[in-house]
Amino acid sequence: MTFKAIALALIGAAGLAHAAAAQAQYNEGPFASEQALVAYWQAQNFGQTEIFLDGRKVHQRTTGFGPPLTEMYFRCNNSTQDIRVRCGSYKDPHYNLTRLIDLFDTKNNTRPANPLDAYLDGTLYRDVASSTNGTGSYWKTCIGDPSRYYPGGIPFYLYQGVIPDFGPPPPVPQCPAR
Repeated sequence: MTFKAIALALIGAAGLAHAAAAQAQYNEGPFASEQALVAYWQAQNFGQTEIFLDGRKVHQRTTGFGPPLTEMYFRCNNSTQDIRVRCGSYKDPHYNLTRLIDLFDTKNNTRPANPLDAYLDGTLYRDVASSTNGTGSYWKTCIGDPSRYYPGGIPFYLYQGVIPDFGPPPPVPQCPAR
């Protein structure tokens, strides 16, 4: 094989890898609107799917093979102003409370972690030995529409605030209406 043929093969492989990476990235967002999100999933031949936006089921395909896919998206109101799987700010909703607490403790990944106690729905969720009880981050559980994995409703989490806080209290977030 000549040098030129090897170079062309490597360029082609890199192009395919880039296309696959771009597809995976788009799968997680960003989407400009709910209509764009639903249109994307309607065009996919993914088999059985359940797609949620802020806890509300916006798309479902009940036919197909393979394990069912459930994907949760959120409007990134406090950061990027679009729709994504992961918004990137602790002030945006998320399906993984541990991830949100980590974003809070690192100020959205901008400095080393400063862990504090964390409270979920008023109950101590994570106890940090160096923290004073009652101080730390406060989080709220929201329950969305039922899914095949969560018949009682799919859970996700919102940031409520921090105690002590040295400014006026932030508005308490409300779970989206179902």
